[in-house]
Amino acid sequence: MRHAFIDIYAGLNTPLHRLNPTAKIIFLIIFLLAIIFTPITHKLWFLFYALFCGILISLSKIPLSFIWKRLANVIPFIILVSLSTLFKKQGHILFVACTLKATLATLLVLLVSATTRFTEILQALKRLKVPELFIHLFSFMYRYSFLLEDQMLRTQRAYTCRSLNPQNNFAKVKILSNILGSIFIRTYERAERVYLAMCARGYTSEKSN
Repeated sequence: MRHAFIDIYAGLNTPLHRLNPTAKIIFLIIFLLAIIFTPITHKLWFLFYALFCGILISLSKIPLSFIWKRLANVIPFIILVSLSTLFKKQGHILFVACTLKATLATLLVLLVSATTRFTEILQALKRLKVPELFIHLFSFMYRYSFLLEDQMLRTQRAYTCRSLNPQNNFAKVKILSNILGSIFIRTYERAERVYLAMCARGYTSEKSN
């Protein structure tokens, strides 16, 4: 199976790649806080944030297609979550603010993860005194995301081989719901098996001395 590794371009030799991983994490946190707490009425600041992200992408030498594909996977979820703000007072302003801020934040996270090996990110989080439990969770999420991708590809291939290509949208939604439900159940069962196997080997969330 082919996998879309998030750090496939982490081995490039650019100033952004050579930057200390801990410094990248600290910069990311500061920049995210700046984006979150900047009022949407300050349009020039958001223009600056967007231009700065563009400069970082140019310096990283990461293909725009790589960034766009991953950003495009997240944007529908961002819009879906932001839709709830339309029912509030000045909902259209809140919708634009949530969508813009979430998109910029996602772009920054993509840049940091794409220019830093995941193992280095975990080590940087450890140096920043992030609780071990969260570091373990991030590690498991990264490792088992490939298994989840494999499961999705196998399930999709199985449905394709059975010539399940309905013409109406309702049937397509029904099949997609069945696929997602099957993947969710199998993922939950796999997580239970992994947890029991770890417990059998004496694993605890506490840092060993």
